[in-house]
Amino acid sequence: MDPREKPMFRRFTGTLALLLAAMLNTQNRAPTGPQEFHGTYEELSPVQRELIDVWYAEYNQMTHDNSQPTEYNQFSMSTRTTFEAVTHALMTTELTDKSGKSMGSALNLVQSIEAINGKVPRARGDLQFRIYVVLKPDAVQKLKASSEFFRDRDNTVYHHGYPLNYRQDSGPPSIQVSVAKDTRHADIDVDYRSAKFPKALVNGHLTAANSDVRAGGNTQKHLQRWQGLSDWWQNLFGFPEEAEASGNGTTEGEIPAIPRKGDDKVEAAAADYLTAWLVEQKPNVSAGYLSSLSYSCLEEYGPDSGKIVSAGVAPYLAANEMAAVNRVIGKVNTLQQAVEPLGLHDQNLRLVKQRYETAFSLYQVSNGLATEFICDPEVAFDDFNEMRAEGSTSKYGGYFTSVFRLKGPKAKSDAVTLLWRKEGQYWKVIAWDVEPEEATPGKTPDMRRRRAAAKTGSTETRSSADPEFVHASRDFLHSWMVADNFDHAATYFSQRSHSCVLAYLPPDKPAPSTSADYAAYLLSAMTSVGKELGPVQHLRDAIEPVQPEHDDLKVLRQEDEDAYTVAAVPDYLAELFLCDKESSKHPYEVSPDPKRMAYGNYYTVLFSLRTPGEHSAALTLLWAKETEKWKIIAYELLAP
Repeated sequence: MDPREKPMFRRFTGTLALLLAAMLNTQNRAPTGPQEFHGTYEELSPVQRELIDVWYAEYNQMTHDNSQPTEYNQFSMSTRTTFEAVTHALMTTELTDKSGKSMGSALNLVQSIEAINGKVPRARGDLQFRIYVVLKPDAVQKLKASSEFFRDRDNTVYHHGYPLNYRQDSGPPSIQVSVAKDTRHADIDVDYRSAKFPKALVNGHLTAANSDVRAGGNTQKHLQRWQGLSDWWQNLFGFPEEAEASGNGTTEGEIPAIPRKGDDKVEAAAADYLTAWLVEQKPNVSAGYLSSLSYSCLEEYGPDSGKIVSAGVAPYLAANEMAAVNRVIGKVNTLQQAVEPLGLHDQNLRLVKQRYETAFSLYQVSNGLATEFICDPEVAFDDFNEMRAEGSTSKYGGYFTSVFRLKGPKAKSDAVTLLWRKEGQYWKVIAWDVEPEEATPGKTPDMRRRRAAAKTGSTETRSSADPEFVHASRDFLHSWMVADNFDHAATYFSQRSHSCVLAYLPPDKPAPSTSADYAAYLLSAMTSVGKELGPVQHLRDAIEPVQPEHDDLKVLRQEDEDAYTVAAVPDYLAELFLCDKESSKHPYEVSPDPKRMAYGNYYTVLFSLRTPGEHSAALTLLWAKETEKWKIIAYELLAP
């Protein structure tokens, strides 16, 4: 797959069995005890149920359908966890005016739900893990008057159609309310992580996890700020407490060092993995197929877990979690009783004909696409870079994926994919993912209207930027990304950009005290990115353009449009990019000024690195002339 194409697979950072068991068991749990199931319509709070009720009533009225609110129970896990986490954060955030008088909870700003987006593969991070709502008529006035939210800079890259940006102060974690120009429609999510430079620039996995309450330590961050959320997706069949309490949580038998049919064809290995797990109910035998590379897909073991688990323990964790799925499905005589095949639709996958097609589908996966699946972001990035340098990302080598869905007594799981590769003589599972395909069309109501008007002047010929600026910006990027001349690239940063350093310093790192300290920080960050990228022959191999969404940013013509975007910035809008406009002490309050609509004094360069996983954060650079030379006077790292 060409690295410029949109990735298909997305990393799932939670534990495999917790997801599968929850989806399989929506109606098959005892009402009490440590394994009590949550995440159902019946267990929502009254105000949450009312939102779902109104949503379905409006949907039925519009479509003349007769869908029931209890269909919420059939939503994917990511859809339900997104709705519950966002609405819980809103309902437990009390709004007060500047005098301290209560204005009700933040959930009172919402009139009705339009759509819920959980995990949406092949979509940017700003289109996942959020709810779309209709706001009450006075909602924006309350946001402006509240002490808990401030007007942040307009959304210029992400949140298309929702440019007005309101953020909860003192985050993360924090609620972000992105509002349409009509002030009645909004996109609301919770930001659990802040974008740090340069890490968020080279790690696309960070953007995937930013608003997913299940990812890494996000649940703990949520509960530290908003108490009372039931983290049912983690506690269900949890290990080790609940499994030990139930008396049958551990798996008997050693993990074999050599997978039983690992030296056979890949389809035979994939079938034996499922047979040992689901028919023979010997998950320890199945765990013998797990590569050590796959351990990062375990929540307890992954790089974001915050825990220390040895590689010797990891396969037993996986085996015990598979055993939990066995207890849900029960005894089966054939593989077809426990699983069914699912199809993936992507031109970069090659369907493989094989004799187990009634149980699972098998696809050959291109080299570049395979890195999208790997759960360890550093390994994924290193492998992708190596393939990029070799020019082998679009080639097909030894990667395959088996795709299936588990069948419980009364429900089915979301799609499950296992990525296979040979290690030595044996086929091994090097990664897995759950819910890799889009939700079934029509599965969740969507009441959104197409409010984004067509951009004016789309048929006009785009003008060119100032030639001196074009040369300077290209020389900066080429020196940084291609020539590895970091010292020269650093000379393009103006001292005016030093305030931006403070926005990305780690909490344990002291603020620079001199101009030389600021310059040293920037040089170190740029050098770090350059070393991460490795050898790059062309800018387009390393970076990809990001399109601005703001109506007054004019995209200009230049020769490297396949690598980065250049846009002219009107004088009044330059403040949008300055680094002192991103807090309640310095809120963004800039309106179009007819007297300051001149173009040519400021330009912005926008791009993101080509990385596996989710799109990495976008970097915007604001340029202006200083003593007859074009310089970077501000920069911002934008994460969805």
